[in-house]
Amino acid sequence: MARYEKWLTDVGPDAPVAHAARKALAMRLAAVEHFLKQAGEVSGKSADDREAVHQLRIWTRRAAAALRLFDEVLPRRTAKWLKRELRATRQTAGEARDCDVLADRLESGDLPGLAPAAVHLRARRKQAAKELARACKSLLKSNKLRRKCDTLLAKIDRRARSRKSKRAAEAFGPWCRAQLKPLSEEFQKLAAGDLSGDKALHQLRLAGKRLRYALELAPAALAPGAHGRLYDDLSDLQDRLGQVCDKIVAASQLKEWCGQARSRDVRKELRAAHDAQRKQLAAQKQRFHRWWTPKRRATLRKSWEKALQG
Repeated sequence: MARYEKWLTDVGPDAPVAHAARKALAMRLAAVEHFLKQAGEVSGKSADDREAVHQLRIWTRRAAAALRLFDEVLPRRTAKWLKRELRATRQTAGEARDCDVLADRLESGDLPGLAPAAVHLRARRKQAAKELARACKSLLKSNKLRRKCDTLLAKIDRRARSRKSKRAAEAFGPWCRAQLKPLSEEFQKLAAGDLSGDKALHQLRLAGKRLRYALELAPAALAPGAHGRLYDDLSDLQDRLGQVCDKIVAASQLKEWCGQARSRDVRKELRAAHDAQRKQLAAQKQRFHRWWTPKRRATLRKSWEKALQG
């Protein structure tokens, strides 16, 4: 499987913003195109198949993060089209990815004794694969994605050469710190809110992802030590939230399948599995809240404020 560099490391703090934008978007959009081709051909039966879908989701998020970060220097219409298509692709791949996560848990014994769930899961994964393949082939066969990417990069190049585009000529380091600030504030606001509900935890996880993927573009904008610590802290938080959110998704899926099952015995088994999953989720939430203390939140907030001062 091809590897693409998530870090924007070959751009210095004094480089023009347009130069950084082109580097970041060229890599991320190329990765999206690559994994679109792979994900459009998979069945979900092998680990490589599942990884292709996973990587497609990751790189659509990374490309979207770059489009958001560099929004000021991008052609509005083309960027809007790409954001829309990336979001649609990620959502289409999401159903297949949710099935794959549940399948991994079934195979590992984390959800034992659920033969009916496995039947539902295989059927849903097969349908999700068909829908994903159709979406991927539609984007690739028309060549519209490639044309839009080329148009975006060409217009960035023109803005880089134009004296009228002052934003495009600004130094990347201080400009990037200014763009990271509202993303950090959004995350901190959610982190300090009421996280007792499933939806709030999911929203915090999404905000953390947006901030972390933007941070991958910012090694040149922050002090090396600070950048590494912030990224590690976000990654740790995301891993812990991921354990909670995986159980939220599993409980939701089991409840839905229970409503769809025709057999009384199957419904009984799925209902028992759903109840067990909710208990596991409650315990996982407790562990998360014991770890995510006010002191930890305050420390992380201060680290971000200090790093973004430059």
